[in-house]
This record gives sequence, C-alpha cells and structure tokens, in this order.
Amino acid sequence: GLLRHGYDVYLHYANFGIRTVAFRLPAGLPFPKPVWSQYVGIGELRWEPDRKGRAGIVSLSPFREIDGIDEIWDPDEYMDDMIETRSRLVAGDLRALYVLWLCAAMDDQSVDRDVVEPPVPGGLGQTVGIFGPVLEFFGLDPLLLLAAAEGSPDAPEQPTHDQQCDEWIEQLSDADSKRLLRRFVTEDANAVKAETIAAIRQGGGASDWPTASLGRSFQALLDRTEEIRADHKAKEQKKREAAAKREAAKRERERQDRMKEMVKDPQSWLRKSSKLVDARGTANYKAAAEILADLREAVGGDEGDKITHKHAAHLVRKHPTVAQVRISCRGRGWFVQIFRSGK
Repeated sequence: GLLRHGYDVYLHYANFGIRTVAFRLPAGLPFPKPVWSQYVGIGELRWEPDRKGRAGIVSLSPFREIDGIDEIWDPDEYMDDMIETRSRLVAGDLRALYVLWLCAAMDDQSVDRDVVEPPVPGGLGQTVGIFGPVLEFFGLDPLLLLAAAEGSPDAPEQPTHDQQCDEWIEQLSDADSKRLLRRFVTEDANAVKAETIAAIRQGGGASDWPTASLGRSFQALLDRTEEIRADHKAKEQKKREAAAKREAAKRERERQDRMKEMVKDPQSWLRKSSKLVDARGTANYKAAAEILADLREAVGGDEGDKITHKHAAHLVRKHPTVAQVRISCRGRGWFVQIFRSGK
C-alpha cells in the first residue's frame, strides 16, 4: 500500500528471520517479458503489476533459518544500497535483476540449491561495491558476484543520465512537451517526475544488455565463492605480513637513527627515561626500558654497560614499590634482572 501511494523502496527487517525488500517501478520492468521472466518467479522474487497502467512492484522475501544467517544490528545502513539497486533496475541494469535472483535463490525452504542460474549479465564483476551490501543483507557473501561473473561478457557502454535526458527531450514533439508540462502543473508533480525519469532511463536499450548462459547451479556458485573467499583471505594475510615486515623495517631504521642521536648526548636520554618512569604507567615503563636498551647498544662496550646499569639500579631504588617497573623490562636484555631484583 505504501509503495502504491508514493514510496519507492520498502525495507523490512526483523531479527527472527524476516528480510524483505520491495521496489516501486512507475514504468514497469524495463525489460521485455521473455528477459525478465527468466529471473523473476524463483522462490519469493515476484513482480506484481498494477491493475491499470505499466507500474508495479518487485518484491523479494526469501526464507532463511535464523541460525544460518548473521544478525544485522543497524538495518538502516542498507537503505541507501537498496535505493541504488532500485535506481539501476529502473535504468535497465540487468545486473540488478540478477542480484535479486541470487538473493531469492538463497531460500532455505522453497528453492533447491541445484536450481540453474538465468543468463549472467555482462559486467557483473564490477558491481561488488554496489550490490555487495544487498547480498550481505540477505546473508550472502559479496564475493558471490565474482564467482558469478566468471565467464560473463563485459558491461555495455552506457550514457550518463544527462545524456539520456538530452536525447529523450530532443525526441519530444511540441505536443508531447506541452502535454508533459500540463501534467506537471495539474497532477502530482513527484509522481509525474518519477514516471518521466523512468521513461527516460527505459529508452536506453535495456533489452540489449549482453548476457552469457553458463548453466551453473546455485550450489556451484556458492562452492566457487568459498574458493574465492579462501584465496582472498590468503592474499590478505600475505598483505598483512608484508605490511608488518615493512613496519618492522621502518621501526628498525628509526631505532638506528635514534641510537646515533643517543651517542651524542647519553645523559639527556637517561633523563628522558627518568621522566617516563616518574610519570608512571605501563607504556611509560616500557618506553623507559627501550631507551636504556638502545642506549646500551648505541654507546657499546663496557661504557654502555656501565652507564645504563647504574641508571637502571637508580630507577629501581627510586621506585621500590612499583612492580610495573620490573615487569616492563622483560625481554629487554641484560638489565631485566636489575629491575626484577632491585640490585
């Protein structure tokens, strides 16, 4: 009722399993029936035309077992993604309809996982960032789009919205222009605008969208998605390890530069370590221990041992009741025992 009286998108979420989205299409589905009928009709993906006119509603409400799907804490975050999906559907982007088919196929009750996919629209792999949240809303991995895109053609060249408007306006006769202007003045302007935009977008040759009939089952797509996800995780792990190595190398270069400065004025660094311990806190104790360890290495030899050994003993005597001073020096070399024993 809301959609038939002015609203464009209806989104319903309940944590006991309900996940529903519906789109109002004022100019109807922008595809010939032989095209859209291959996607609509599976499970709870339905097209409900109005009794009069071309408008209608696309609705999707697959059944999912509660224990088989993650809970969504802020469903409002998905509204913009649903609006974008509707806009692309109105514009004749066949990929939007295929995505809705994927969500409908993930039905735990009325759809067999061996159901064969419809023709795969070109350019599907470019839409992970666009339609990925829609898949997430219905409990699917966004990488499913990459699995489905394998073997599909490229997306067609598409004019911008401004270009579509200019081309459509140029085709209007004077009589059609006056008739449209009269409708804007005498009828619901928002409704007329929606219908006009839909008509403009529909004029882009939606039926010419390239597709590939690959004949894969939905379960095969899910299996391939798991493989892609595993590969994705492995690559991300390698990236993290490489980043950690770069960060460690950077820290080591910074440490070496700091030790060069330490050699010039060891006493100033001893004072810095004292101030850190005086300020208290585990982070400060750890920083003081690192200064002493690096200073010993920077000065080197007996002199480095002597300076830092003496200062470490001084810090322990000055703070005999602070256990963290001793704990913070674990793993920091020779002066660990000094801080722990107080000697």
